[in-house]
Amino acid sequence: MKLSLRLSLALILLITLYRIVMLHFDGTDLFVDEAQYWQWSRQLDFGYYSKPPMIAWVIHLFTVLGGSSDIFWIRVASPLLHMATALILIPATARLTGSKEAGYWTGLSYVTLPGVALSSVFMSTDTVLFPFLALALYAYSHLIERRSAGFALLMGIAIGFGTLSKYAMLYFVGTAALSAIFIPKARLALRDCLIAAIATLAVIAPNIWWNATHGGATLKHTSENADWHGLNFKIGKALEFLGSQFGVIGPVLFAAMIVVFIRLVRGRATPSEKHLFILSWPIVLAIVFQALMSRAYANWAATAYAAGTMLAVLYLLHHSPRWLKASLAINGIVALLFPLLTVYAHEVRLPNGKPVLARYLGRAELSRQIGETATKVGTATIVADNRDVLADLFHTLRNEPFTVLARTQGGFPKNYYEQEFPLTSSRGDALVLYVTGGAVACHGVMLDAVADLTPHEGYLAGKRLRAYALPANCLTNLVG
Repeated sequence: MKLSLRLSLALILLITLYRIVMLHFDGTDLFVDEAQYWQWSRQLDFGYYSKPPMIAWVIHLFTVLGGSSDIFWIRVASPLLHMATALILIPATARLTGSKEAGYWTGLSYVTLPGVALSSVFMSTDTVLFPFLALALYAYSHLIERRSAGFALLMGIAIGFGTLSKYAMLYFVGTAALSAIFIPKARLALRDCLIAAIATLAVIAPNIWWNATHGGATLKHTSENADWHGLNFKIGKALEFLGSQFGVIGPVLFAAMIVVFIRLVRGRATPSEKHLFILSWPIVLAIVFQALMSRAYANWAATAYAAGTMLAVLYLLHHSPRWLKASLAINGIVALLFPLLTVYAHEVRLPNGKPVLARYLGRAELSRQIGETATKVGTATIVADNRDVLADLFHTLRNEPFTVLARTQGGFPKNYYEQEFPLTSSRGDALVLYVTGGAVACHGVMLDAVADLTPHEGYLAGKRLRAYALPANCLTNLVG
């Protein structure tokens, strides 16, 4: 099958439309991060506790357009943003590889990547980052051929907004710099670099200012995620991460990336392969090293797979077209299955009886039970010490007359809710409902729970959870 631009565009649009339609029938609850991003979107700012602000801005835009905070409007930007990324990657790939057909295959391959298929049915910072990454690559593909103040400005703005989406955008800057060191053709004019740098700084300046005035909250959280404690060399963790990448980008495409790695070592890689290798593999290797030192989630190398998809497609198109078609078929099936899983989230189960998407189930039901319990004991104030519980309480009970607060343990806030909604001594002895997993004492007296909220299904299935009715001052001994 010779792929044309028209066919590539048609399939990208059809896949996106399918995702949006299936999202209307989605049976999952908001994941803890999604609920938190939605809460951020209710009060626009230049930064938030654990992430830069772009995802909140995007959710705010779509919930305003839809006039609703229902899950559909919180998530609908995701398939649209991935579609935009795929469309931008088509011309970017064509310029970086010198092959229009590689561009058509890359756009279609990208939109069917398993990682993209998963993040198209949920909302994540990677989703918001990718259109800006693709746009930066497109501008970069022009700048390595000729000087252009316009494209330099575009690249700087794209890097800036990408950084406001997720700090991992800065990996692109690092790989572009490495390319300039090892590939003379990839060196940008100094003037264009200065224009791009100034534009980037101008865009991210408000977030830098926000961090400076909030104790470096986002930067602190990002650095804590690394969780380094000396030289550990956890080989198992590194191999586990590498193995997960076959699932993120697809088995054929990641295998092709590995083949190009071997070709480069043997001195057989083409100039385009070398360039795309430097734009992608250093990111993967950096996260492998992170996994060796501590841990790494499968999506932490996601920014490698804009250029990584180009690299794999270019190799397969020239050396194994059959496997490129096989890759599209395999990833295409996965792309069709993920939205179906969300529609039948309660029905599709593992052999042990647990729902495949258990982490996205049971959250809203638990919040409703907590709200009902608060009403029964006669209080409108709910306190919790679990970030997952707090996040969903805010969304599920958003139209109910409840005040939701986080119990803190003093010191720097451990999450966004402790930062913005702490239970303080100003509540005095007002009655509150406290939801926790442990036993509770007030002034030395152990209290009996007013409700057992231990979930039987979903993300907290089997985890002990109790509700206690007590004066607020029993919980504020560590809070000023």
